[in-house]
Amino acid sequence: MSEGTLLDVIYCEGWDPAARALIGRLSPGTARERDATGEQYAVALALPGTEMPLVLFEIAWEHRFARTVHFDQQKRRQSSFEFRALGDDALFLVRVEQWTYKSDDQEEFDPKTAGHVELTFEPDGTGWVERSPHGEGGKSSSTSVRKTVSELTTPRPAFGDWTAFTKSKQLTLRTPDVPDTDPPLPVEERPWRPSVPMRPSGLEEMFTPGTRFSLCDDLGLVEVEVRRAGKLRMPSGKLVAADPAFLDGEPDPFTVTVPPGEYPVEVAVLRFADEPEHLRVAAAKLVVADVPVATWEAALRPGEDTLFLGDGHFHGYGVDSGTGCFADAAALPEKVDDDFIERFTEVKPHLDLALDGVDGNIILFSAGWGDGSYPTWIGRAADGTLACFVTDMLVLNDAQVLTA
Repeated sequence: MSEGTLLDVIYCEGWDPAARALIGRLSPGTARERDATGEQYAVALALPGTEMPLVLFEIAWEHRFARTVHFDQQKRRQSSFEFRALGDDALFLVRVEQWTYKSDDQEEFDPKTAGHVELTFEPDGTGWVERSPHGEGGKSSSTSVRKTVSELTTPRPAFGDWTAFTKSKQLTLRTPDVPDTDPPLPVEERPWRPSVPMRPSGLEEMFTPGTRFSLCDDLGLVEVEVRRAGKLRMPSGKLVAADPAFLDGEPDPFTVTVPPGEYPVEVAVLRFADEPEHLRVAAAKLVVADVPVATWEAALRPGEDTLFLGDGHFHGYGVDSGTGCFADAAALPEKVDDDFIERFTEVKPHLDLALDGVDGNIILFSAGWGDGSYPTWIGRAADGTLACFVTDMLVLNDAQVLTA
C-alpha cells in the first residue's frame, strides 16, 4: 500500500471468507454508535468502487479488542495484528500472524504448504515466535523474542482516524455516499467474533440437584447431586485452590479475600444414568454467602490478568494427582510426604482433612476426569458482594441441559 493511495472507507459487519465479500453494510452513524457503546463492528479500507479490502479493522471495545487484517490481491488474508485496549488511550499488541502463499490459486491458510509465522507477547514484552515457512509439510521452529513495551504499544485511534491503524500517514481516505444499509445481523450470524477468555457456563445448573445434562461426544446422560463436603476453616481469609500434592510449594492465594471464619464447601457430583455407580465431580464451591449469583468473574492470583489471555483460555491450577482442594493460605502443610499423599485415596469424591498443629483444614475433591488444568470463578450478588468461589472441572463443557 503506497503513500497517497486513495481508499474508500466502508463500515460493515465484517468479511465473509466463504463468500469472499464484505457483508452487513453499516452507515457511518451506526458504526460510530457501536464504537461508543463497545459493540463489535468492522471497517474496510477498499480500492475505490471495488469493495475489495486491502485492510480490515475488527473492533469490539466492550471486550477491549481490536484486530487489523491485511489482504492480498486474491482476497486472501495474509497478516493480522491483534490488540488489547489498555484504556482509552493505548493499544497493546498481543498477537501477530502472517501467511505466505506460493501461488495465486493457493487456498487461504492452506495448512499443508502455506507458510505461517505466529508471534505472541506478554505484558512485559516477552514473547514467542512459531515459524512454519513451508506449512505442515516442512520444518518448524520456535524461539523466544523480546520487545520493549513501547514497541508493542500504540495510541488507540479515535473513531474515523483509520490511518493510525495502518501506520501509513499519507493515505487518502474517503467515505462514499452510503447506499441502502443492510438490516443488522444477529450477533450469532456475524462473520467474526472477538477473541475473549473463557467465560463460565452453567454454574447455577451445576449446583441444582436433579438437573440432567447430555455430555458432549456421546459420553452419556448425567444427573446432578450436590453434597456437603464440610466447612473450611479460614484463619486468614486467603483462599488457595490447588492440587493438594503441591501445597508445600506455597501456592499463591487469590487476590479476593473473605473475612476469617468457617465457610461451607459443596461438591457438584454427576451420576451417570446408564451406570449409576459411575460418579464424577463437576465442580466444588466455597459458599461465602447464601445469595443468588448475579455476575461471575475469574478468580485471579497476584500478577494474573485476563486481558492478555487467548481466545477461550483461562488462568487456573494444574492437577497431576487427580485431586483438587480448597485451603486457607495460613493452613498449608509444611511438607507433602507419602503419608499425606496416601490420604488422597480416601477422596471418594471428597474429604475433609485436618492437619496436626495447623489452625485450619483442607477440603479435597476429585478432579473431574482427572489430571488437567481448571479455572476458579468468583460469584457476586446483585449488589456486588461476594457470594462464592467455584472451581469448574470442565466436565460439563459443551454439555446440554435436558429440560424434559
